[in-house]
Amino acid sequence: MSNDPSPDDGPGQRRMTTDPDRIREWADTHDAVPVSTHGGEGHGHSLVRRDELESDHEESTWEAFAETIRTEDLVFVYHEEEESTGEELGQFELIEREAAFDRASLGRSKLEDQLRKGETVTTEIIETQVVETQVVERDTIESEIVETELVERQPVDSELLNREIVDTKFVSADLIKVTTDESRLETVEEVERYTIESQVVDVDIDQHDELEHDEVETNVELESVQRSILESDVVRADVAAADVVDREVIESRRGEGDTVRSELLERRTVEEQIDERSRLTFRLEETEVLESEVVGSDVLEGGIMDLEEYGEMGPTAASDTAGTAANAGSEMPTAGSGSVEFSADDQGKVVVGETGEQIGIVAEVEGQTAYVDPEPGLADRLRARLNWGGHDAEDYPVEAAEINEITDEEVIVESPTDADEME
Repeated sequence: MSNDPSPDDGPGQRRMTTDPDRIREWADTHDAVPVSTHGGEGHGHSLVRRDELESDHEESTWEAFAETIRTEDLVFVYHEEEESTGEELGQFELIEREAAFDRASLGRSKLEDQLRKGETVTTEIIETQVVETQVVERDTIESEIVETELVERQPVDSELLNREIVDTKFVSADLIKVTTDESRLETVEEVERYTIESQVVDVDIDQHDELEHDEVETNVELESVQRSILESDVVRADVAAADVVDREVIESRRGEGDTVRSELLERRTVEEQIDERSRLTFRLEETEVLESEVVGSDVLEGGIMDLEEYGEMGPTAASDTAGTAANAGSEMPTAGSGSVEFSADDQGKVVVGETGEQIGIVAEVEGQTAYVDPEPGLADRLRARLNWGGHDAEDYPVEAAEINEITDEEVIVESPTDADEME
């Protein structure tokens, strides 16, 4: 164990001794005590200042330390400072005797004889120092998307925020064109493929000692490049870079010079606010989108996919599954034998009695209850037909059990009924 001299110290006069009293005298001057370090390198014995004792230091008695010097053939090599301040431990080494013989210029036989007598020997030490230079390299990496492809986009939810009729135009007696403005919030699942090119543009080096040459060869690891991509704003998803790198789902390869080309798949759930103006042709049920603009987009959830796993799935697997579920969910229940059931398509239809007298229109359907507006205006008819309406206290509830027949245009109640009787 040693307290190595600084690199600025060259060969010089050192003292060697095996005398425990002389070692203790030097240690007391520097407020040091003998310790053993379990699991340390070499013989595991040294001197440490009292205020620098750590958990891996086990303090020994001076008697035990003297026995260690004798049984393990150790030699104490030290500088004798002209004036010790006691604030620093100073330069010393506790080395094996053979190593001391090899380094001393005094001569092996003479040195061995003097040490055997317990004398303190002053001699020149041939220094062979191995200096470890700590180099900290900071690489500045720039990444650029060179190619991107939206390989999958699947709407999963839509919420109407606002709808307003801005224009109504009569084309003929039974044909009306309606222009509407609406705002809605759509949730979409996307998979996007990125090809990204990265390059080291700057290298900043911190070092504690001067290197033997000015050039430092830099070889940036691919994982460092991948981490810099994920921590930048290149991809939209907010992911933990370390987790993605550990999963090894990004493919990176070196290109010319110090460039790195990476390919990755990002899956994300996006919420978009859309403002849209539409023209609807009433009764013919034709709709023409005049203009559509995405006014806001936020990633709700995202992550990086495994390229091989996605290749096995294919870009249409998720959409095929979603389409099957949607078709299954759209099947309307059929009426049982001798019964009639309401559906949302019945909104806006004319309600008549069995003899043909008009009672009103279906303003809204809730379950198997229809709410009949006895005095509908044009706006009421449009809202009911377009499924935008509702019902109020003046509308009358009619149960499905009271209905005789539902046609494409009319809802026929079982017996002649007027508004007063319905009330």
